[in-house]
Amino acid sequence: MANLATNYLGLNLKNPVIAGSSTLTFSIENIKTFSELGVGAIVLKSLFEEELASEANDFVSDFHPESYDYNLSDVSVLYGSKPYIDFVTKAKKVSNAPIIASVNCTGEKWWTDFAKSIEDAGADAIEINLSYMSFNPDEDPRKIEEKYFNTVTDIKSKIKIPVAVKIGHFFTNIPYMVKNLKNCGADGVTLFNRYYRVGINLDKKEYMPANVYSSADEAYSVLRWVAICSNLIDIDISASTGVHSPDIALQYIMAGAKTVQVVSKTYKNGVESIKEIIDGINFYLDKNNIENISDIYKEIKINNEVKRLERLQYMKIASNKLF
Repeated sequence: MANLATNYLGLNLKNPVIAGSSTLTFSIENIKTFSELGVGAIVLKSLFEEELASEANDFVSDFHPESYDYNLSDVSVLYGSKPYIDFVTKAKKVSNAPIIASVNCTGEKWWTDFAKSIEDAGADAIEINLSYMSFNPDEDPRKIEEKYFNTVTDIKSKIKIPVAVKIGHFFTNIPYMVKNLKNCGADGVTLFNRYYRVGINLDKKEYMPANVYSSADEAYSVLRWVAICSNLIDIDISASTGVHSPDIALQYIMAGAKTVQVVSKTYKNGVESIKEIIDGINFYLDKNNIENISDIYKEIKINNEVKRLERLQYMKIASNKLF
């Protein structure tokens, strides 16, 4: 059997498959199951900065899948700091895999102080889910970027455990963001935060969630940036979105992701389905006589040929000459 061990955020993981942050990782029973199934690490359910709206059509500023369950049931939730810290402690006791706490925030505020409490509770690392989206036409985009950089700088100044930053893809220059997050002290980045997609119920004439769960096809827009950023910036990358099969996980790793995060698959097929990803990676490596997963890490290089190919494909599609 191949060696799937990898190092992510300075943590030694038995494999690159992570149970991503979701309502499923806000259950001690599920955390224990994920650990027994052999995942590399577990990212806990996020502690949100603000109360979720109590009415399904009263959306908060970040349409994020993690809030889906609460929006649907019209429940107003605000996790207090002590219950979350207690949960981190309990999760550590039942898991053999590293526990990565998660905070979902829009800016600096009190998160920088709370991060120290999470560290003291025993978390192995923190994933900061920075999900500030501006709906103000007068807000300078540079000020938005500064919110991200300032938050990371402040948190890193207060804690010693590794920090990963989960960002969305709505930036003019993604490599610029990743480079500067590293310069601010981030140990890794998670690409990408998958925001809520919004549709309209034509009968009720109100907004409704659309395409809550990811599909495998969505992985390919993320894959591009994983490959580009991993080749330009020396920082650990965790790929999140569309990991429904071992094939997608392997493509992410070949493109330069140290780890992959699985969420929608476990929602749709059950917690146990994450084992299919781990077993499938093992099967591929054994079949191809590859001893270590590090042998395929970052195997695909991004260069000018890829840029030219992308432009050529675009022109072929536009002229209907692709097939």
